[in-house]
Amino acid sequence: MNENTMPRRKPLGRHGTSGSAFSITRRSLLASAGASAILGLPELTPSAHAQSSDALQGWLKATAIPVRTVDALDEDFSDLEPLANRIADARVVQLGEPSHGAGTCFAAKVRLIKFLHQRKGFDVLVWESGFYDLERTEAGLRAGSDAVAAAQRGILKIWSASEQCRPLFAYAKQSHAGSRPLIMAGFDMQFTSDGAFAAFAAELQSYVGALRNRSLRRRATLAAGNAVAAFSGFNAYVDALATGAASKPPQPRRDALEKVQHAVDRLAKLFDRHRVAFAKIGGERRRGFMAHAVANLAGYAANTFEQFGADVPARSDAELVRENRRDALNAQNLRWLIEEGYPGRKIIVWAHNVHVMNAYYGSDWKSINLDPTPNTMKPTGVFLAEWLGKAVYTIGCTAYEGKDGWVGSPGSAIAPARDGGIEARLHQLGFAYAFLDLRAARSTLNHPLRLLQTMRIPKYDEVEIADATRPYDAIFYVARMEPATMIR
Repeated sequence: MNENTMPRRKPLGRHGTSGSAFSITRRSLLASAGASAILGLPELTPSAHAQSSDALQGWLKATAIPVRTVDALDEDFSDLEPLANRIADARVVQLGEPSHGAGTCFAAKVRLIKFLHQRKGFDVLVWESGFYDLERTEAGLRAGSDAVAAAQRGILKIWSASEQCRPLFAYAKQSHAGSRPLIMAGFDMQFTSDGAFAAFAAELQSYVGALRNRSLRRRATLAAGNAVAAFSGFNAYVDALATGAASKPPQPRRDALEKVQHAVDRLAKLFDRHRVAFAKIGGERRRGFMAHAVANLAGYAANTFEQFGADVPARSDAELVRENRRDALNAQNLRWLIEEGYPGRKIIVWAHNVHVMNAYYGSDWKSINLDPTPNTMKPTGVFLAEWLGKAVYTIGCTAYEGKDGWVGSPGSAIAPARDGGIEARLHQLGFAYAFLDLRAARSTLNHPLRLLQTMRIPKYDEVEIADATRPYDAIFYVARMEPATMIR
């Protein structure tokens, strides 16, 4: 990649990426002690609000864990050791970010990942990037390719072109020379890197061509060819947009979408009905992986049509439908990775705060609902919490002030957080960086955090929330956020 150009391919959808600190529209393309003092408080009423505020500030002062640095190259993890007890026996740790341009957060996550890998035995890192694409990244790292080049074969360039993430790619490559490498995987149903679909199409046709039964091989080869051809033709317009082609094919139409869906359905049924035959090729794990990759095509095509289709019907909830479809499919991909792809392994998830939170996102793209509500987005994190319970530990990231911007962009200012909010309270305590375990307060009925509070979640918006302990198990606080920068 030319380091002086903007990464061009971005995920489809609204929430995975934000063009600036305050942008919530994604139309761009492919894109202890203190706690014990609170125990026994009477049921709080509005007249007791001042008392609860004082109690909250005292709890924050006693409980927040100062973090010394976010320097990804600093492997003196003594400041992070208290986190180990908070994470406890969780098998999955999710690391969120308020924007895909939150450079300081990226650096903090890299250091946290190295800590989790070295101290807690987490050895699979799953990105909010292509389910298939990350196979290419992992293969490159395993083969000893240039670490950044390998990353850019699968990971969205909002991260793989970021200087703040570069130490992670070098670390992952180096780890492959040891006995316990840090393995890369992806959970997004989209193709998120150049050449990924072409690589998938070739592998799919080679895979079904290896079936031993002649009749099944013939049917599967035909079905795979039809699925590849249908998706390729359907996606030609989007590919032209992504590459900046001067002339573009016609926008996709509903009949083209139906052709993709029909072809994918036929191939998916073969994968399901002939599991044993497919498993004989490369094992059940490979069969499952290819089956999920095939199923992703239909969801990806549906979202593409609803965003770029020539004859898509107008509907007020179109974006909500797309986001729910994407996160539902992403959750299925992630569940497969956890249960079948890497059974028994400890997994880290890298994604936006929106996708990892255990709360519902309002259709105004600002409000948070703690319980299922009509016209809301159900993030991947809710699915994961339903399936895994306390086995998943989710850390959201937030900031008091600073600047935010996608890699290669000038960025935008983040105004100081509102007085009285969680970020402003942590700022008053003088933290540069801090870790705050919210799960510790969740079991205390009268805890001040479980009254109406203001917090910057899942982006930089000030959101009033009835129980701040529920969307995330912890937050990583940054006093001053700096934007992502292009790899030097």
